[in-house]
Amino acid sequence: MLTSYYKSAARDFTLLHGDCTELLPQFRFQFDMIFADPPYFLSNGGISYQSGRVVCVDKGDWDKLGGQESVDSFNMKWLSVCREKLKEQGTIWISGTYHNIYSVHRVLESLGFKILNVKNESSAQRLLPLFYLFHRIHYMGAQEF
Repeated sequence: MLTSYYKSAARDFTLLHGDCTELLPQFRFQFDMIFADPPYFLSNGGISYQSGRVVCVDKGDWDKLGGQESVDSFNMKWLSVCREKLKEQGTIWISGTYHNIYSVHRVLESLGFKILNVKNESSAQRLLPLFYLFHRIHYMGAQEF
């Protein structure tokens, strides 16, 4: 059963908290658009600089790289669910860094997504995030679940 984590006062926006591979199949409709920000797999003991200080970038076990095969398997699992829940003419936007986005790209191609646009932008942390616009989408809108 889907439970709202947050719902706007106008009831035109709902936020859910959980694993998308468990939540998405519970919707009785397909989406026009999906925006995904999957793990970047940065939690490998690395460091970064923030406000002039060295900081650890470990986020937790959910963000640890278990090897390329496990990353590809993870990406195949969530992207397959997204593919099933997207309308035929839907779009998916995926945010990532070079740590994971190439695996995402390979999986998208293997699932038959048509990649329409790739945009590189520098982030404040200089992680070179990549934003992908693909041939599918996720829409939460005013629809009830």
